Amino acid sequence: MRCSAARRRVGVLAYSLRTREFARRIFRAAGYAPLVFVSLDELIEVGPDASMLEMLLVGEVPVADSLGRPFLQSLRELVGPKLPLLLARFGRDAGPVPPTDNLVVASPRYFPDLCMAVLSLFSAIGIDKAPLKMAWGDYTFEPARRVVAFDGRQTGLDPVAFDIALELFFRAGQIVPKRTLTLMLPPDEQGLARHRIDNIGSVIKELRSSLRLRGQHGWDLETCPRLGYRLTQTERSSKPAGVPMAIDEASAQVFSPAC
Repeated sequence: MRCSAARRRVGVLAYSLRTREFARRIFRAAGYAPLVFVSLDELIEVGPDASMLEMLLVGEVPVADSLGRPFLQSLRELVGPKLPLLLARFGRDAGPVPPTDNLVVASPRYFPDLCMAVLSLFSAIGIDKAPLKMAWGDYTFEPARRVVAFDGRQTGLDPVAFDIALELFFRAGQIVPKRTLTLMLPPDEQGLARHRIDNIGSVIKELRSSLRLRGQHGWDLETCPRLGYRLTQTERSSKPAGVPMAIDEASAQVFSPAC
């Protein structure tokens, strides 16, 4: 019985909050309740069931394990040779990866990039998934196109703006400090993207305008001086009753996978 249940699960092994949260959100939108591990030792505690997962996303892990052995080698010995692994390397200067069977390496920069990497691996192992969508009230986020649909319109956003908007919706009702938003964006960006990250206040103003986050469509985005930003749900919303909803474990905010 335990093995049967494990085959229907996916896992996440990541040492950074950003990677864990991104992966958790993607898998939940795809219909999975992922097992999330913050270290190799936690995965070891699962025992033989670790090899029965459908796939394991590995992100921002150390080069060596606690005993000084190559991390990927130790991981492969633990989960076996057949488990599909997705190694997500967010840093620009990530080193070479030794060739390993059933290992896909991706270099995502933003949330939609990781979405596409996960869906590509699903497809490679024979699991068909439609492009992911996430909905809150009238607003539907389509990561594959970096588009937000609402009120019969579709608004495309640049990578920084899309990830900031998504973060605000996942943390709806909370005051989100600028520091928190920065931590959920690439730390080593350059050029225009770096300028956008360093000027989050300007991005917030753009989102308030382009997504009409002034209460007309069920959501209001306010600036809390010296504290951060808060997205709150208003009474106006065309969300029909009876729509299946899911709860994101990390943010405890209600959203619909809208797959």
